[in-house]
Amino acid sequence: MKKSVHAEKTIYDEKQIAGKIDKMADAIIKDFPGASIRKIGFLGIQTKGIPLAERIIAAVKRKTGHKVPIGAIDISMYRDDIGMRRKLSSLNETSIPFDLEDEGIILVDDVLHTGRTIRAALDAVTDYGRPSFIRLAVLIDRGGREFPIQPDYVGKKYKANEGDKIIVKWHELDGVESALLIRNKSTKK
Repeated sequence: MKKSVHAEKTIYDEKQIAGKIDKMADAIIKDFPGASIRKIGFLGIQTKGIPLAERIIAAVKRKTGHKVPIGAIDISMYRDDIGMRRKLSSLNETSIPFDLEDEGIILVDDVLHTGRTIRAALDAVTDYGRPSFIRLAVLIDRGGREFPIQPDYVGKKYKANEGDKIIVKWHELDGVESALLIRNKSTKK
């Protein structure tokens, strides 16, 4: 019989996360200099992508003086495993307070792994309009892709073993801010 044992390790604390976010904001500002930053909008994937999008936008505003619009997108009904899960995903609000037509979008999520979440988000976005382009920003790229999806802006690449999880915690959702590696070590008993 196999028994699962979990070990938790903090891989980024609040200060390190803030540094990664600044790095991402700098890369976005470089790609959209001056007033061209006003021609993009951010869409945070419910729920963990929204706090990251808010922090990137705050960093962009602090550095440029420009406020970039933000929206939230729920992908629950676009997941490819919707009928295979024991429990249905909870539905969250999609709120896009700007026009997607012919605008640039930066899609934001906390961790990129297989690419399935992003594939679902792309389907959801295109149901609301046809942006001129979509770029992807993630705090952590852990590898292990099942779809040909890569981030344009990434805080850090962190190689995790299959079966391990990376969880990002945000103050407004979890009361603490950190990124954790949850190792799954199967042991025989």
